[in-house]
Formats: sequence, C-alpha cells, structure tokens
Amino acid sequence: MSDAQGPSTDQQFAVVSRRIVFVVGSIFFVGGVLSILNDQLLLGIVLILVAAAGVVWRGMWTYRRGQRALADRERAEVPDGPVRAVGAAAPVEDVVAQLVGMNSDGLPYQIDATRSPDGVRVTVQWKHEEMRWQTLFVRGSQAYAWRMEVDLDPTKAQYRFVEHSGKASVRAAAGPLGATAYGNWTWQKGKTSGGTSASFVEGADGQVHVVGQTGTRTSWEGAVVIKPADAKVPVFTVLRNNGWRPPRDWSGARLFEK
Repeated sequence: MSDAQGPSTDQQFAVVSRRIVFVVGSIFFVGGVLSILNDQLLLGIVLILVAAAGVVWRGMWTYRRGQRALADRERAEVPDGPVRAVGAAAPVEDVVAQLVGMNSDGLPYQIDATRSPDGVRVTVQWKHEEMRWQTLFVRGSQAYAWRMEVDLDPTKAQYRFVEHSGKASVRAAAGPLGATAYGNWTWQKGKTSGGTSASFVEGADGQVHVVGQTGTRTSWEGAVVIKPADAKVPVFTVLRNNGWRPPRDWSGARLFEK
C-alpha cells in the first residue's frame, strides 16, 4: 500500500466515500426504522437494505485494495533441475541446500534447517505480521503468526510436517457511554489447506502502523496477512521434485501441502 506523504487520489476517494457512506447510510437507516414504525414496512426494509449495501460495498472496496497490494509480495523461486523419481531421491544435504537457498529478504517467511535425532528438521517461519491503529475513538491491534516444521528422514527419503498458527486481537474504544476493551488470543497445532488470515484497516482520524518483514511502516491504511500456501507450495515442490514423499502419499494428503 502506498506510503506517499501527501494525499493520493485513492486516499482522497477513501476519505470522501467513507464520509458519504456514513452520512447517507445513517440517514437511510434512520429513515427505514421510522418508516417501519409508521407501518410503511416495505419502504423501511428497502431503505435499510440500501444502507447495508453501501456499507458492504465500502468494505469490499477496502478489501480489494488490500488484496491487490498483497499480491505484489515476492514469491520464492523453486530451483531448476531434473525431477527425480521415487526410489532415486536426492540426498538430504542437497534437499536442505535447495530449501534454504530459496531464502530472500523480500520473502515474508524464513526457511531454516537443524539436525534432529532422526534426521533434519526444516522450519518455515512466517516473519512478524502485526498492525496497530488509532482513530479518534478506537485503538486496536492485530497480529498473526505461523510456523511449519518439516521432519526429513534421510533413511527413507520421507517427510512429515505439522503447522502452528496463532493470532492475537486487541480492541479498545471510548464513547459517550464509557470505555470498552477486549482481547483475544488463539493458537492451533495441526495442518491447514488453502487458508488465509488477513486484516485490512483504514485510519480515518489517526495513523496505521504495520510491522512486517521490512520493519515498521506508517500510513493512512494498512494490511497484514498470512497465507501458508505461499510458503508450503515451494517447499513441498522442492521435496517432491527431489523424489521425497510423505509416508502415506495420496490425493487427500496432498491437499494439506497447499
């Protein structure tokens, strides 16, 4: 997302459209409630639905902007080379070298390898993803974490893996009726398929601070996202290209490698 010092066209549109949706939507919603109270049920429902449609449209616009910005993230380059057949797998040292060799400062994750009692453990760790924002009445933060551990057995050219996923949310708001605050933290261990964790925020009256792999960035908008498939696909492509397989290789198991 843009870090421009002055307001860009997108930023100006965001501010204006947000105000229009808020003001017009409030008018339509109140008008809808009053219409229902005056026995004009159909008119009231239409006005409330129009107000809701405006809110949904504005939210989708923010979501699409965030998705476009995140689509520009760097992708890992899988090493070129011949694809080995099962039974003619590459040595574990060659596989580890290819996996670690995909590391880049621009990638949102880091690949490391360490010796384990049964072979080699490859750890794929998503770099820090956290966003903090403050507006006139609301302060919040959202953080995501993800790690995958892949155990390589060089005696069988097989691998096993498990994922660890976590997120933490904090919200605090002050208004005419007082202040409220809540927090939520979750951590899961298992395997995922095709999941994405993402948050997109615009700061109408304050600033948005995003902490990512390149440090902290301050802007009027921000996005944080973890998409495990971006890391899993290149890692398992390298393993399979080198003739390595899980103990039970079937179509259902392969779904968890995406």
